[in-house]
Amino acid sequence: MDNNGMAEMSLKKAALINATSKYINIFLGVFFSAILARILTPNDYGIVAIVTVFTSFFLVLSNIGFGIAVIQNKDFTQHDVDSLFTITIYVGVVLGCIFALLGAPLDAFFHESVYKGICVLLSFSVFFNTVNAVPEAILRKNKQFLLIGIRLVVVSTLTYGLTILLALRGAKYYALVSQSIISSVLIFVWNMHSAHVRCVWDVNWKLFSKIRSYSGFQFLFNVSNYFSRNLDKLLIGKVIGNEELAQYNKAYHFMLYPVQNLTNIITPVLHPIFSDYQNQRDVLYEKYLKIVRVLSLSGVLVQTVCFFCAREIILILYGGQWLQAIVCFRYLSMAIWLQMIGGTCGSMFVALTDTRRQFISNSVDIALLVICLGLFMRTRDIEKIALGVSCILNMQFFVNYVFLIKGTMKLPLGKFLFELLPSFTLLLLLVPVGILLNRTIQFEVLFTSFVIKGAILSGVYILLLFITKQNKHLLPILPARFRKRHG
Repeated sequence: MDNNGMAEMSLKKAALINATSKYINIFLGVFFSAILARILTPNDYGIVAIVTVFTSFFLVLSNIGFGIAVIQNKDFTQHDVDSLFTITIYVGVVLGCIFALLGAPLDAFFHESVYKGICVLLSFSVFFNTVNAVPEAILRKNKQFLLIGIRLVVVSTLTYGLTILLALRGAKYYALVSQSIISSVLIFVWNMHSAHVRCVWDVNWKLFSKIRSYSGFQFLFNVSNYFSRNLDKLLIGKVIGNEELAQYNKAYHFMLYPVQNLTNIITPVLHPIFSDYQNQRDVLYEKYLKIVRVLSLSGVLVQTVCFFCAREIILILYGGQWLQAIVCFRYLSMAIWLQMIGGTCGSMFVALTDTRRQFISNSVDIALLVICLGLFMRTRDIEKIALGVSCILNMQFFVNYVFLIKGTMKLPLGKFLFELLPSFTLLLLLVPVGILLNRTIQFEVLFTSFVIKGAILSGVYILLLFITKQNKHLLPILPARFRKRHG
């Protein structure tokens, strides 16, 4: 077997392993979140949503692009890796201390008295997430995806179980805080056992000059991407309030479920494998198109089901206290299709070592977000804001691919967008089916309504796949025996 074939096999195997662990984790996440949503209040979730915005920012500050540098550079010595790990310890201590002091300003800004204690506790999470960057990158560089998958399932099960136990004992929002802390500690212990890195005294500080152009722009991208993903939550929490933020955040979080847990089956393995083709752009582009077609066709069905079954999904999972989240989720789901494709964009920029253009692209995204979000925020209507964010996410897709396809890959954008035309046609054909179902199917039993709607939409989707002959693009992800039978 040639090298291309071996790489393709490794990509499929890695994606399959990642898919298995992700789907198990999706089931666990949905199941346990449904339990927690009935124990805790929207206000509890709103308080934690505010702090999560800042823990995410500190996680961005902590990475400094070290993780992707470990994966991308094939000539790093063990001492180089140990040096980077040691630097992350120093960075983690500093960031943890700063985060512990963040509670007082947050109390003053949001007129609450809860954030001081929460920030002190979450400072431990900030530290362990920081020092996890290099060991995690080593596991991915060595393509130990099975080990990562097992870790994901084990840690999720333990942390969710402990979170529910604390919630039942009246810990309120502290139960959600504990989930982040326990998870980061367990992942750190697991990674240290598996990655074999150590702290060294003679740190090789010259590494900064070696990776600064590549990792520096990746770090800037991570910072700008943080703001593009969290500015809406900060503004909603400040302008409208915690309960409305919780409703919006619950809808946004569930919109990201298919995006993160379907697209992220592939994205964690794309960079380690595609980095081997960084000097063969034609080969890389053809392999990337195969992935885009699969994600595009899959995204059509997911978006359609989420949009037309939004009421059933939210009420089944979270109950009647999350009514506002229904319309928010319906509007946000309009971005799922393009988000599922666009979720792979970053891995391509990194694999092609063009993190500079990736940062510029995201800066344009932020400018677009600030302008549009400012207009929608004036309405002080959480549902209109959700619609606005959905429109912004779809516009950002086109911005990012102008930079990737035309800028980095030097290929015509129209040719790439033409690959999405069959999926878009399927989406348009499914819309009238969904409208008809929503007008005719309204069962009192929500689960029955969801199953019937989902089954009919899926059946029509599969029929359209065969009529338009788009099923051929999904066959490569199936087992070889099945492909021979249906190819």
